[in-house]
Amino acid sequence: MTLLRTALTALLSVSFALPACAAAAEREETVQSNTLLSETVSPLTPAEAMAVAAPRGEKVVVIPAALIILAGAKVWNVIMDNRPSADLASAYASAIPGFDFNWNELSAWKKVTRKYRFTIDHWLQGRAVDIVYELSYYYGPIALPGGKLRGHYLANFVIKPEVIDLKWGWKVALTAAMSDPMNIGTAEEPVAMLNADLKWQYAKPLSTTPKIGMNSVSVNGLGELGEESYGDLTIAPVPAGEQRADAPQVKWD
Repeated sequence: MTLLRTALTALLSVSFALPACAAAAEREETVQSNTLLSETVSPLTPAEAMAVAAPRGEKVVVIPAALIILAGAKVWNVIMDNRPSADLASAYASAIPGFDFNWNELSAWKKVTRKYRFTIDHWLQGRAVDIVYELSYYYGPIALPGGKLRGHYLANFVIKPEVIDLKWGWKVALTAAMSDPMNIGTAEEPVAMLNADLKWQYAKPLSTTPKIGMNSVSVNGLGELGEESYGDLTIAPVPAGEQRADAPQVKWD
């Protein structure tokens, strides 16, 4: 009787355990999300405008008719080995006109700053990855000498992390790849546009095969921004923007 009772008890334990195992198998192991936390729009300060007037890096002429050039990096590492990359020291991209201009011509320009939170929730570990990062750019109009040609351009498009919080064993990297400038306006009224692909790579503990997600962000010289996600990432709805009169000083070096 004792042996029979023990066998029945074991069978009942297995029967109760099977539904739990099935539920665990159906449960998603990780859930990734990318949420927009805040957005600010503010006028450029004279110091910020002067920095735009002397762009650094290589210039690549891609639209001679519209005089739009690419100044800055095409690709840079934002996060490598779970920490901000050294590439951030000089990482930026601009779609600006191919002629000299000064900060007085940027008096109507504005700066847009967006903060995002990228998270990975693990069904066993909870919030395994929690990263807050910032995307910002300048936009506005410029006139050619003589006023014959006007246009709207972009400057200092950058992405930089602010907070990186990871559980043990998780690995995360973020790379920004910038497109060549495009003119979505006309030859007489150029409107520069840049597209940035943000490629996230992440691996859970003891894994050597990272997963990849892509966020594609496009901005133009009119200040318009669009976003699309590929892979496992989704962009949360955008909250209402906040207008600010006092733009903070930002160091790009």
